[in-house]
Parts: sequence; structure tokens; C-alpha cells
Amino acid sequence: MRLFLHLARRAAVAFLAALAAVVALFLVVDFAENASAFRGPGWIPAVLALYANRSGVVAWQVAPAAMVLAAAVTASGLRRTREWTAMRALGLGPWRLALPVLAVALAAAGVFVAFGDALVTRAGQRADAIMAERFHRGGFGRSQEPRRWFRGKGGRRIYHLRAGAGTAFERVTILEVTPDFRLSRRIDAGRMEPGAAEGEWLLSDVAERTFTKPGAMLLTTFPSRTYRFDEEPGAFAVRPGRPSQLTRAVLGQQIALRRRLGLPFADFALEWQDRLAHPFAAVAAGLVALALALRRERKGHLTTAVVEAVAVSLAFWAVAGVGWSLGVASRVPAPVAAWAAPLLFLAAGAALLRRNA
Repeated sequence: MRLFLHLARRAAVAFLAALAAVVALFLVVDFAENASAFRGPGWIPAVLALYANRSGVVAWQVAPAAMVLAAAVTASGLRRTREWTAMRALGLGPWRLALPVLAVALAAAGVFVAFGDALVTRAGQRADAIMAERFHRGGFGRSQEPRRWFRGKGGRRIYHLRAGAGTAFERVTILEVTPDFRLSRRIDAGRMEPGAAEGEWLLSDVAERTFTKPGAMLLTTFPSRTYRFDEEPGAFAVRPGRPSQLTRAVLGQQIALRRRLGLPFADFALEWQDRLAHPFAAVAAGLVALALALRRERKGHLTTAVVEAVAVSLAFWAVAGVGWSLGVASRVPAPVAAWAAPLLFLAAGAALLRRNA
């Protein structure tokens, strides 16, 4: 147990040091790139808040690579101090070193899974908001406006919902078009909500414009009016934007809704799986790096460990990128696309470590 704790402590220290170094490097480069925008009253607290949020996002992204480097550095350190030679002389195999390192990798992965939504979505959105609202950089303000466009069944209607949640919406515009995509009617309303009967919608403060022929328009207003549309209320719960901007809970809801409505959902399902697979990539890739660092013919220590860690990371992300592309194209199921690289590297690492036994 003492040996296990000693090795786990060394792996944890190496992981935290590698993670801090990579995150700090990114923040320094990002600050240098955007330094010209950081000005005005109170810019220092704003910058501190900005990089506090960005550091969480970057830490989640680079955690697997940091664990790969930590595994290689831990093994190299033991070889440099001859501790590994002493362990082999006592009949201890490579798994006595691998298990503590993997335990650290599993613990780190669990932490990043637990806080993934806070780091990936909330922290990222807050950082983008600070850049856009305080320093006027980026397109956060425009991309986060609660405006949604929907095309109805058959393409006959186009809905523009500017605000609202659930099944009630504010400041609504509905465009009806002809088969040759010519505007035939426009309906503007202050509010839209489901009516009493199925398929009915109650619109309030309505302005209806009918385009009878080119250059001719008839305007009619109503305090409230009931319309029958083909779209069910749930259709308007579809969230726009990139899946990476949504929490796992919302991703799960969107996947179920899109599947029920017959809409594409492959990228949402892939992002849902990746929120789990990405942190656990540290275990698989770290095992490969550890096995390479323990091979008998290996020479060098820290420099070799860094080179091996970079090579393993590049190989892993290449394989993961292929899986992601196949998943987005719906060539393979989302679980296969997200977990193929971690499982493949886990098997490769176990095979390499067995050869070193």
C-alpha cells in the first residue's frame, strides 16, 4: 500500500504540474493576442474573471494530454533514480506502477466528468460574454440572443421566435411561402401559445399581411386570433446552436426530441458521448505512454518522455478525429465513434505493458 500511495502521489504531482503548465501557456499566449483590447475602467477584474473561466475550459480540453505527459514523466523519473530497477529486482512487474498511475487518471477523469458541464458550457459562455460585452470582441452577444428560426413541415412556413420558453413565445413572425418560394403571407404577433384543440395556436396582438400579387399587400390586425399550423408545440423546443454549448442534460433532451421529430441528431449524440469519453481518454492514452516509457531498450529520460507524450497524444487525437468524422456523418453509431479511440488505445497499452512484464 505504501508503494501504491508513493507512486500515485508522484503521478498526481506530475499530472497537476503538466496541467498547470499547459493551461498557463495557453493563457499567456491568449493574453498576448488580446492585450490591445484590455482597457478602460475596471479592466483588471474583468480580465481576471475572463481567464478564471477560460482556464477551466482549457483544463478540460487538455487534461488527457497532461495525463499522458504525467505517465511518461513518472515512469522516466523512476528509471532515472533507479527505483524502477529496484522494483524489477524485487520481482515487481510493470502493473505495480501502472495501477497507481491509472488510479490517478481515473480520479482525474471522474472530476472532469462531474464538472464537465460547468467547465465546458457555463465557463465558456461566461468567458465569451465578458469578451463581447466588456471588451467588444467575439460574436457572443449575437449568437446568444434568444432568437430561433424554424422551417415547418413541407417548407410552407418559416417561424421566427424571438423570445420565450416551453410552448409559449413572444414577438413571433410567421412567413408563409408558395412552392416557388414567393412570400404569400406574413403574420406578426406579440405572443403565440397552443390553442384549445390539437394543431391550433392562439396568437395575440396580430398583424397579418397578405400578398395577393406583386406590389399589392393587404394588412389586417386582430387583438387575438386562432390559427391552425402543422407543427406541434414540441417542435419549437428544438434548440439551435452548437451541441458544445449545451449541457449533457439538455443534450439528452434534444436527442430525444430530434429523434421523435425526425431531425438530424448525430452531432448531439456524439457530443453527449464525448463528454464522458474525452476525460477517460487520459486513462487509455496514459497507459500507452507508460508502456512506452517502461520498454527495456528505451534511452533518455525527461526529453524522451516529452517526445513520447506528444507522439502518443497526436496519434490518439488522429484516431479520435477519424471516429468523430464518421460519427458526424452517421457512418457509425455515436457510442462507437466516441469510444473507439479510448478502447483501442487501452487495448494497445495493455498489450505493450504485457510485453514489458
